[in-house]
Amino acid sequence: MHTLITTRISFALCFGIASLLAAHAAIAEDAWLSTPESVAEFRQQVESMRPNPTKFALASVEDRTITLENREIRIRIYDPGSKAPKPVLIYVHGACWVAGSLDSHDEVSRYLASESNAIVVAIDYRLAPEHKFPDAHNDVYDTVQWIWDHAGELGIDKSRFAIAGESTGAYFAAATAIRAMDEPNSPKFSFLLLTYAALDGGGSSWSECKDQYFRDKDDVRSRYGSPLWAEDLSGMPKTFNIFGQYETSRAEEELFMRKLKDNGVAVNSFMNPAVGHDVQTWLTVSGNLAAHEAAIEFIQQGFASGSQTGLKEK
Repeated sequence: MHTLITTRISFALCFGIASLLAAHAAIAEDAWLSTPESVAEFRQQVESMRPNPTKFALASVEDRTITLENREIRIRIYDPGSKAPKPVLIYVHGACWVAGSLDSHDEVSRYLASESNAIVVAIDYRLAPEHKFPDAHNDVYDTVQWIWDHAGELGIDKSRFAIAGESTGAYFAAATAIRAMDEPNSPKFSFLLLTYAALDGGGSSWSECKDQYFRDKDDVRSRYGSPLWAEDLSGMPKTFNIFGQYETSRAEEELFMRKLKDNGVAVNSFMNPAVGHDVQTWLTVSGNLAAHEAAIEFIQQGFASGSQTGLKEK
């Protein structure tokens, strides 16, 4: 019971959701995200954090709906206006597998495009609990493949092609990079950028969230279900990691980076001091921007290096 209480309060405070806690004060401690009402309320809280108006004007912001097998997926393309072909950073939002959208993470997507001078393409994947593993993973991977295949149309330089995400989005970004090593004719990533990542599908961090996404332990321990436990990471792209000093999932992030390094992959990390899973600051681009500034530095380094998937650290 203590673990459930701690997890629920920790995650809610990360998003600054005092009202969410108050609303559930009289409900059993195992009810958070276990009812349609609690999921809907959490989604509304996440959406409400979008700053209005934005602080970051761009040359263009375009919404598209792309057609994949048996489904359609929305993407949003942020163009800072630099000359084509341009580097691209694919961005995958977080929010506990059950929430988040193009709108909730619009501000951080704008920031990354504006400050890195790269195209950012954000992906709107299907959410749990309505859609279980591997639906969201497939949405992200297949959309990334679509972007790769349509690079010319989008004005993208395929030699500078990267993927990033925060929290759950970092989980999907890592799983996508792993799958790209396995699939033929797959995207070749210049680098992977993880921020406040959750990388163990079966770990103790955010267990209530994971229960909404995974069906069983076979899903959890599959190669794309838990990037942390994937074997043979020697073909992964250079990986940057941003984590909070008091991050709930810090141990799994550091272990993942250690495994990458042991497999000859170039890695670099930044610890944001005196914060935990600080996703509210991240997606609203407000307050202490140390993590954001580290992200821009990593992005610039990653695109400048020119290396792509399969190149090991020398």
